[in-house]
Amino acid sequence: MAGSLAALPLMLPGVAAAATAPAPIDLGTLPGDQFSQVVAINADGVMVGSSTPLDGQIKDHAAKWDGRGRISALPGLGFEQSKAVDINDRGIAVGWAHKDIEGNRAAVKWAADGTVTTLPYLPGGDYATANAITDGGVVIGAGHAADGKTHAVRWNPDGKVVDLGGLPGGSAGSAEWITTDGRIVGGTASDAAGNNHVVRWNLAGAITDLSPGNPYSTGNAMNDLGVIVGSADLNGNPKPVRWERDGRMTWLDWPERDPAWANAVSNAGVVAGGGYLAFGTESPVKWNRAGTRTTLSTQRGMGNDVDRTGAIVGEEDNIAVKWDARGVKTVLGTLPGGTSSSASRIGPNGTIIGLASNEAGRWHAVYWPAG
Repeated sequence: MAGSLAALPLMLPGVAAAATAPAPIDLGTLPGDQFSQVVAINADGVMVGSSTPLDGQIKDHAAKWDGRGRISALPGLGFEQSKAVDINDRGIAVGWAHKDIEGNRAAVKWAADGTVTTLPYLPGGDYATANAITDGGVVIGAGHAADGKTHAVRWNPDGKVVDLGGLPGGSAGSAEWITTDGRIVGGTASDAAGNNHVVRWNLAGAITDLSPGNPYSTGNAMNDLGVIVGSADLNGNPKPVRWERDGRMTWLDWPERDPAWANAVSNAGVVAGGGYLAFGTESPVKWNRAGTRTTLSTQRGMGNDVDRTGAIVGEEDNIAVKWDARGVKTVLGTLPGGTSSSASRIGPNGTIIGLASNEAGRWHAVYWPAG
């Protein structure tokens, strides 16, 4: 498939007529709130994220939407804020919640029926957050340890907390992604000089620095094979990269003078992202398995996610769009009276999630059903 993608002609606006999809469906907010955000979706179309009031402060309330888009609150720990950030195919969600009036966070897990469970801290720690969960119940995230530093953390299905640590001399580490089989964990960690590095941990918890010698790198996503994409520093600019399963760092095609980012990667190695191709304008692009770039549009935009077929979702000129594997664009539209939208992720069942402004100019979580 990678070879055939590389041979495709450049698809730009005007080459093929863009289709228009049905308008997004507003996922709404919890009672009394004004804003909402959806960040994760499982194979059944169940979604999680947060709902926020309009009171001049950021106060997230963990929220869940069923496959028909109906919202419900996920309970916190008795204090103001909480947020759900991932959900597995068994309907179990993870995230964080305030555990006291001072706003210290605890990593939490919500069962399919909404029951909340606090995940244990590292010994001597008083702060933790969960970032992802597998179908087998392995949870990863970050938490403070007795040394006062932030360590990458794994919680086993039996609830045991495991310190994954960080790079030698570094002050921070965070586990961000985990493969479906739970064998590979990806994330970031700082080195002794305070530089951020993309790293990976194996099943035994051993860490590997994927960008040694680079002054700065950051990851944005990992596929089911442990391949990570993001950016690394090149002559003072972030450039798109893919870290292969064997640890090699592959620079993705991009003009040397301008910054760019890789945001998502499929199991076939197709990458979605974008960067500055014209002065002051970010353009959405994709890269095939060989790292060859295809520009999806010369208009302002970004590619945010890619599915198993090679289709990419993102935005163009502040409107959510989808490009199929051939580069043909479908405009996903906006809410009635709204002016902006963005597609952030494609679920396993083809449902697309994102954000859109409503007639009052407030951002709401939205989705486009698979079709």
